[in-house]
Amino acid sequence: MSSGFGSIQFLQELSEEDRQWILSSGVEFQANSGTRLIRQGEEGSRILILLHGLLVVHLDEMPHVDLSYIGPGELIGEVAFLESGQSSANVTARENSLVLAIKFEDLNRKLRSDEGFGSRFHESMARLLARRLRKNAERLPDTIPDQQEVSTPLISAMLEFKDMFLRAEELDRTSREGITEEFSREFVTQVQQLELEVNEAIGSSSELSRTMRDHLGRKLKAEMLPYILISRIAERAYTKPRGYAGDYLTIEWIYQDEPSGVGSLGRLIDQAFLGLACSGAVRNRRGLLTDQLDRAVKSRGGDRVEVTSFACGPARELYDHFKSYKGDSQVHAHLIDIDAEALEFVEGWRNELDLAAQIDLQQLNLVYLCLGRHQLDLPPQDLVYSIGLIDYFDDEFVIRLLNFIHDLLRPGGRVIVGNFHPSNRSRALMDHVFDWKLIHRDEGDMNRLFRASSFASDCSEILYEQQEINLFACCQR
Repeated sequence: MSSGFGSIQFLQELSEEDRQWILSSGVEFQANSGTRLIRQGEEGSRILILLHGLLVVHLDEMPHVDLSYIGPGELIGEVAFLESGQSSANVTARENSLVLAIKFEDLNRKLRSDEGFGSRFHESMARLLARRLRKNAERLPDTIPDQQEVSTPLISAMLEFKDMFLRAEELDRTSREGITEEFSREFVTQVQQLELEVNEAIGSSSELSRTMRDHLGRKLKAEMLPYILISRIAERAYTKPRGYAGDYLTIEWIYQDEPSGVGSLGRLIDQAFLGLACSGAVRNRRGLLTDQLDRAVKSRGGDRVEVTSFACGPARELYDHFKSYKGDSQVHAHLIDIDAEALEFVEGWRNELDLAAQIDLQQLNLVYLCLGRHQLDLPPQDLVYSIGLIDYFDDEFVIRLLNFIHDLLRPGGRVIVGNFHPSNRSRALMDHVFDWKLIHRDEGDMNRLFRASSFASDCSEILYEQQEINLFACCQR
């Protein structure tokens, strides 16, 4: 093994035990000048660490433009590794180089089996990418058409984010006070600025082509993932252990608004995620729906109130309602979700509040319900709502769902369906970094869907949470 191995900064930031594992698991090889190490569009199979030499990055679309250089100590192939997908660019040896290769399968096995190694590896990767972006920021080529003008503010915001992360790491390591509340607020503000710059540069209203937006989005994702993976809530939204980003526990953690993660730096990233517009909109909708439940109770004048929630998740709006009524609520709720864990979570607080007689839990597939393959036997409903469902589905499904809800409602009963609005300033981050792709709809879209359904009319009312990036379309039967 090369004697220069110990001088590599990325590896120095790992423990001695970590380095020994990399030594024993990696295979060292020589790459002569001109050798293509990574080919754009191909499935990756190994992550590389450059020990000596110099590599260059370029795209098939612009083969003569050097996008960036890779020096000793840097990782190669991390995009394909983190995304489990294709390589986003070509990487070629600019000079004779010495490279260490570790198979994806071996690294993944180690990350799954050794939590400590995983934490240190992702933190070290985050610091490495921060240094890389800082070093290469001035190398944005003038020859890339339509990219520099849009990319410059985005790169500046990303640079500031990474500089602040390095400052946070230094504070955490050297300061008696550690990362202060004042610094944390400053960090969150900077991430909110990055959120705006990303949306402006590669969001749905960007003037760039889809190809260029996707390319910049993939590069941004590669830069952001090491930070996301040391957080708790952001990591869950990205990895989607229940199959989609906004599962019941992700939503519950956003509601609780208590950052956590790997050490102080992980908590800081989580705090920034909780400060994004999309997270704020999720928290805001909880209170909005609680108000609508109160409205339904008042409209019935003391009579029993039948309520159904589709894709109920943690159902905290109902928890808040029953807590505020202290056992005197006339609401009888039917909570429907396909996720058994979500229903188990709700069952926990239902039992805590002794509400088994007032809350019915049913595990059902809403798609099958709307297609008539499953049955739902309920009395006529006063209120049916769904606050985090339809923006995952196309218009055809939404119309079927509205038809189904229409048949459930008593005359005068109301439906409320929530959807993210196109003004969502987190949209580009959600699309390109978190793979949290939603169908955004505006007021006109919601009116069109209701007209095409059994309601056969525009929405009777459209409500908004405080930021006005999550709308709630209402209609009465």
